[in-house]
Amino acid sequence: MILGRLKSLMQRLTDSTVFADVLAPVERALSRVRTAPAIGRTLNMADFIALGVLRHLQGMMTLREQVQALWHLEANAEARLPLARSTWSDALASGARGAVLEGVVAALVEDAKQILPDRLAGIPGLGTRPVRATDGTYLLESAHYRRCTPREGGQDNPKGHAALPFFNLRLGVAEAVHIETRSRHEVRMLRDYDQQPRALTRERGVLWLVDRAFIDAAFWDKKKRGLGSTMITRMKSGLRVDSTEEIPVTDDPYNEGVVADLRITLSSSRDLWRLVTFRTRRGRTVEFLTNDFSLLPGVVAFLYSRRWDEEKCFDTWKNDFAQAKAWGKSLTAIENQMRLVLITHLLLAMAVPTLLDETVRDEKALRKQDQRQCAEPDAPDGTDRPDWAACLFRHTSKISRQVLRFFKHSFLKPASPALYERHLRPMLLHYL
Repeated sequence: MILGRLKSLMQRLTDSTVFADVLAPVERALSRVRTAPAIGRTLNMADFIALGVLRHLQGMMTLREQVQALWHLEANAEARLPLARSTWSDALASGARGAVLEGVVAALVEDAKQILPDRLAGIPGLGTRPVRATDGTYLLESAHYRRCTPREGGQDNPKGHAALPFFNLRLGVAEAVHIETRSRHEVRMLRDYDQQPRALTRERGVLWLVDRAFIDAAFWDKKKRGLGSTMITRMKSGLRVDSTEEIPVTDDPYNEGVVADLRITLSSSRDLWRLVTFRTRRGRTVEFLTNDFSLLPGVVAFLYSRRWDEEKCFDTWKNDFAQAKAWGKSLTAIENQMRLVLITHLLLAMAVPTLLDETVRDEKALRKQDQRQCAEPDAPDGTDRPDWAACLFRHTSKISRQVLRFFKHSFLKPASPALYERHLRPMLLHYL
């Protein structure tokens, strides 16, 4: 009886609907994960992922709210719910399901590389190097979690559960996430993540864009020597510089705004580092610290500014996907929740260019961006970007809220090219 009710519900959700079109890449991804078919007799992996994506899509903070909403989808529903809350909670806390979700995320990232444009194409000196950003964000504990902070004699973080997502700047999507419930510094979290066999920090030749909280010279020196991976961050005022040597700044349009480029030695490092001083269009002076000497100093400043894409991703998660609070109390449950938000974000990023059958852009947001670029530097709606960088910002930093609302409110509509042309495309052209 339980399987019958759940099967009826999932058929209602995925029978030639808009939601089914969004979920289509999941089925292909699951076919590439060897252990996926063996997990879940009552709630299989495809349905588990579908319900997790739907919860994010609808921005539901509590499981009770989603279960009740699903119950109302069936016009002739019995008094009993299609899925017990305990069934979903047990599935969310499953380590075996977590391994499958991790494989699905990796498969979807590979699919995204074939669909999404390269946002950093054409930047001099960068070539095809992977470019990633990472920064910490926090989730409030679930109602069932009893926190005990170090001040109270425990190890829990007073800010909540810490998440360390890893964002692919070329694709504009997050690829992985590391969760920590204990009270630990971001650098310690990064070092813990680096111990995992498939950690992205173990990949060769990556350029990392990180907040200055992640300044750990020994860690980044080791990455550069062993893997050829380098980093860019903001200079920290408390960092001790032992010596400096000026590097000539070439007369290049890409170096517009560069005030100085220095080769420096740090007390905390045996290797050479680099300090780039940059003045924005608004007259603000910013210092960037990097151990990468292959890039033009103007490109160093530009790339760090693209860290903002990750911040906009966090904004989408917390304000649109109801990701500000943990769904469960165990570490595994929180990790699986974060993997589901990665899947949701990847699916929606691929959905627009796939459903409209061409490479489309958020034209309304780009027009607003061009207006800010053309404004006077001292205008309240101006921008700090140098003029040469304007052409490299032709992809928006986040999924349009109008587009998110389309999928949120139209997920049960019969899918058709006419529907997407009539309702989805206009949302990319102008504000309603």
